[in-house]
Amino acid sequence: MDETSKPNMKYLHEQQINGYIPDNQFRSRDPKFADQKDKYGKRHQNLPDKGWRETTPASAFQFDPVALTCICPTGEKLSYRGQRETDTGKIRVHFEGRLLQCRHCPKKVRCMQTPSFADHRNGAGRQVSFIVENNRLPNYTDWMKHRVDSPKGKEIYSHRM
Repeated sequence: MDETSKPNMKYLHEQQINGYIPDNQFRSRDPKFADQKDKYGKRHQNLPDKGWRETTPASAFQFDPVALTCICPTGEKLSYRGQRETDTGKIRVHFEGRLLQCRHCPKKVRCMQTPSFADHRNGAGRQVSFIVENNRLPNYTDWMKHRVDSPKGKEIYSHRM
C-alpha cells in the first residue's frame, strides 16, 4: 500500500465504514492464486505433514490489530493473551477463547484441534494468533490486511474484481 492509503484506512477504521483496500501482496496470501507459484516453485514444499486434522483457519476470525481484539466465527470475543517475538523478528499476537465459550459452541468440533479440551475444567478454549509484520505496534494497514484476507473480505472484494 502506498502512503496515501494509510489516512484512508485510519478514516475507515475510526468511522466504522465497511471498506476494503487490499495491499500489494494480498494475492500471495490468497489460496485461489496458489497455482501461480507453480511457475516459480512453492515455499516450504518439502516440509513434512504434521498429521493434524483440518480446523477453522485463523483467517475466519476477525482480528483488529489496532484495537488488539479478536472475534471468533460465532461472534464471541476472545481474550488477548499477549504478544511474543518470532524467530524472524516479527510480532505474534495471541488470543484465547474462554473455556465456557468454547465448551458449548456448536462449531467446536470443526474449530478446535482437540475439542475435548473444552470439556475438561483444566482445559482451554480455542487459541489463535496473528503475525504483525514488523517489530512495531499494529497499525491500520495490518487491520486492513486482516479484513481483506478474511473469508468475508475475500467475498466482498471479489465482486470488485
